[in-house]
Amino acid sequence: MHQSLSIFAKTPLLGGCKTRLIPLLGAEEAMAAHCELVQRALSQVAGVKHIQASLWVTEIEQQTQHWADQWQLPLALQDGADLGERMFRCLDTLCKSARGGAMLMGTDCPGIDAGYLNAAGQNLLNHDVVLGPAEDGGYGLIGMRQAHKALFQNIEWGTGAVAEQTLVAASKLQLSVFQMPKIWDVDRPEDWQRYLLLKEKEMK
Repeated sequence: MHQSLSIFAKTPLLGGCKTRLIPLLGAEEAMAAHCELVQRALSQVAGVKHIQASLWVTEIEQQTQHWADQWQLPLALQDGADLGERMFRCLDTLCKSARGGAMLMGTDCPGIDAGYLNAAGQNLLNHDVVLGPAEDGGYGLIGMRQAHKALFQNIEWGTGAVAEQTLVAASKLQLSVFQMPKIWDVDRPEDWQRYLLLKEKEMK
């Protein structure tokens, strides 16, 4: 089995990431929070077997190169006019060389650990699409054996309708979908507090 996994991450730029945390943390600490979440995601991917991972970023610069070097991951640039196009192009590229399909994950969901990724990869072997739905109506992971552009078109990105609209698009194409357990992402101040509590719990 050969599967590919893209870690889809924003390049950390001051004032350009985790903007909804800036009122709570300030721009520098919000950027640091973003970097911490990316590092956490990369550390989880290191425990995944039989899956070739790569890091896809919005800009290639010193920090992103450091992450790629640190975790020994190929580094690639996201390309496209909007989030949907960037994700489709990434998965389309990966699906062409991955016999067992390809997955794409964000870096905002602490619940995506090695076990979650291994399970998603296994379920992708028997389904056209695997989705990791998030509590806010979006999703933190999507996988497919063949890239379907319709799953990334006419989606209201950044809203609570993303997962549902994606499922509707998959249904129209008569694709089989496996939904992973629901996860949550760190976007708002209350999410960050939840994340800090999780970290504290993990350290005990």
